[in-house]
Amino acid sequence: MRLARVLSLLAAILTAVTLVAPVAAAEPPFRLPDYVTDNAGVLDDGQLANVQHAVDALYRDRHVRLWVVYVDSFAPKTAVSWTEETRRASDLSDQDAILAIATKQRSYAFLVPSAAAGGATSAQVDNVRLNQVEPALHNGDWTGAAIAAANGLAGLSATKTGGSGVSALIPLVIIAGLIVLAVVVLLLWSRRRRQKRHEAEVAAAKRVDPTDPNALASVPLDALDELSRSIVVDVDNAVRTSTNELALAAEDFGQQQADRFNRAVENAKVTLQQAFNVRQQLDDAIPETPAQRRDLLTRVVVAAAQANRELDAQTEAFHELRDLVLNAPDRLDGLTQKLVDVSARIDPAQATLTQLHTEFADTALASVARNVAAAKERLDFADHSISRARELAAKPVSGEQGELVDSVRSAESALQQAGSMLDAVDSAASDIRHAVATLPSAIADTQQGINQAVAQLTQGGLSNTDELTAARDAAVAAVTAAQTDGTSDPLGAFTQLTQADADLDRLLAGAAEERDTAERLGRSFDQALFTAQSRVRSVSDYIDTRRGSVGPEARTRLNEAVRQLEAAQAKQKTNVTEAIAHANGASMLTAQAQQLANSDVQSAQRTYMNHHGGVGGSSNMGAVIGGLILGNILSGGVRGGLGGGGGWTSSTYGGSQGPAAGGDMFGGGGRF
Repeated sequence: MRLARVLSLLAAILTAVTLVAPVAAAEPPFRLPDYVTDNAGVLDDGQLANVQHAVDALYRDRHVRLWVVYVDSFAPKTAVSWTEETRRASDLSDQDAILAIATKQRSYAFLVPSAAAGGATSAQVDNVRLNQVEPALHNGDWTGAAIAAANGLAGLSATKTGGSGVSALIPLVIIAGLIVLAVVVLLLWSRRRRQKRHEAEVAAAKRVDPTDPNALASVPLDALDELSRSIVVDVDNAVRTSTNELALAAEDFGQQQADRFNRAVENAKVTLQQAFNVRQQLDDAIPETPAQRRDLLTRVVVAAAQANRELDAQTEAFHELRDLVLNAPDRLDGLTQKLVDVSARIDPAQATLTQLHTEFADTALASVARNVAAAKERLDFADHSISRARELAAKPVSGEQGELVDSVRSAESALQQAGSMLDAVDSAASDIRHAVATLPSAIADTQQGINQAVAQLTQGGLSNTDELTAARDAAVAAVTAAQTDGTSDPLGAFTQLTQADADLDRLLAGAAEERDTAERLGRSFDQALFTAQSRVRSVSDYIDTRRGSVGPEARTRLNEAVRQLEAAQAKQKTNVTEAIAHANGASMLTAQAQQLANSDVQSAQRTYMNHHGGVGGSSNMGAVIGGLILGNILSGGVRGGLGGGGGWTSSTYGGSQGPAAGGDMFGGGGRF
């Protein structure tokens, strides 16, 4: 009896212990700390490393993240619901798949978003789950199940694109052939088009001033290279031709006359040599960057063009010199006739000058008082030069042709000066009378310009303040001199006044144009700023009232437009031209943002209507597009929650909720 009581007591204690002790500790859904989480303690260090390696390889190859979690039990939740809640708690996205395994409960769930499936079908995901993952779990191979899930996901894209035999390849081969043919035709057409464009660019480059580096900066690099090649050849030929012709010409009119032409040729040779040196640097085996190549090519073109201009500057004079030697007798006959004509004007000019002295003070005639005497001196010199030139022209000695040229040119210059002096005497009376008559109005005009300059300088804000100040002071001095000495030297006073007035008018015109430009730019800025502000405000309101359907591209353009608008306002005072450019840039960006936002809204409307068919819940479309209730309409679906079971979520203050379902969800779970 006593033994029976003891045995009954032990049995009762064992029964109580069995009822109290749980079979497996259930673990609630939680935020996964890492890609592989073994809360069940079923993996050793090596097995954990193998699973982690498979997960890492999947991400490296396909950028799909697989999260693996081992727990004892999902109870009281089902495997799928526990996994969905853990997925939400872990903020997993469209590229995150999850494999959850309850080792003691012998349940699992394998959920794969459609985006992570790489375009594979739900049936293909189920094939991985049922034929690769689940058999490993059934055998208690916890490591193999996770590795099978990772490898299965990695192979989904290959399975999706696999062929069904040789016949499936035939259309692909035909398409590939057509593509190759199209590519060949496109390449040939593109090559011909590039050639024509290159020829046009070279032709345009030859019209650019080759001595201006700024002008050459707009020439494409290939065209600049061809221009540099052609110009060094052309200029080298010109230098060689000029050298040969100069050697022959020196024999005709002497080395002294040839020296200035020889200097031009030598300078051209030195400059051209610099161009060849740079060209050699371009042609050597050491490559240059595009920027370095452009700099070197520009130096070649500029140097060669400068050498060419050295020669061109002397070409006309060189030809005139040779013609002068060849046509000396005829030229001397013409000069002799001109000497006779100018000499005949001496006595009438002297009479005119004597009469002027009876009408005007000596100070008023100071500029022409010695003109007749000086003209006689020039005529005597011309007569002597013509005589010497005739002597030299009669001699066949080539070495004296240089003196012949000098004599002819000296006679020409002397006769020209003598004629100008006598012309001044003839026009002195009318010029003085005109100066006396118009001096008061000239003083008044100049004074008006002075007053305008004072007004402009007082207003300030001009770029040429110093220059305008100096011109105003010079005009004040000219007016003072005219008022003081105008009667004694009216021509001198009039000349000084007109020069000062002209300088002042030029600077005042520049100041007026500068102010007009500033006002015009100010008006342009106000208009550009108003347009940009209006468009930014309009597009911002559009996106705000349709935020549930407008994607990131439109928002990005709008954000950049706001930045450009702020830059425009910041530069309004310092650089109005740049400010206008920023404002116009903001308007352009808002136009792009509007277009992108319109496309997003239209796409969202089509997606919603296709799902609801225009009835039932379609009354919620405006609220969804306006962001009043949240759904995943932007990703092509119209459902909330994971796996497609949720409804709409109200939008309210706070951070972004992120994608709730990540599109369609493949996979499932169960016992193993």
